[in-house]
Amino acid sequence: MQATCVTESKYTCPIVQNKFHIAYLPSAIVVAGITWLSLVKEVPVPVMGDIPLADKWGHMVAYMVLALCMCCDGRRVHLPVHILYLTAIAIPLIYGGLIELIQPHFPPRQGEWADWLADGIGAMVGVLLFVLFQLWYNHRHPANDEQ
Repeated sequence: MQATCVTESKYTCPIVQNKFHIAYLPSAIVVAGITWLSLVKEVPVPVMGDIPLADKWGHMVAYMVLALCMCCDGRRVHLPVHILYLTAIAIPLIYGGLIELIQPHFPPRQGEWADWLADGIGAMVGVLLFVLFQLWYNHRHPANDEQ
């Protein structure tokens, strides 16, 4: 009886198959931007003035953009839909939690549970916007409907 080696799986991620693949570059750029903004002493953006919870809105928008980028990048490499949506929420949640844990080591920054909650809400809104756009696009272009 000869032993055979299974080298390919139908679940192999295309980004692993081609190490020069840059499909996730937009997401990586967003992560770098969020990391920098989360750890600098003073955020170089205009003061939000009297906008209530401006910091939380900033968190929501940043993580919404990250989730949208992850959805677009995952779609580009043809990830299954359930994995695409799960990772586009789970990875920003984990990443946001880690940022909140290390922020106290970068004074005057501080980690807050409310910031992490805003990160999660932003990621979920990003995925929801992506799903709504996909539904709209597939309705307008039925010949391009891949899923």
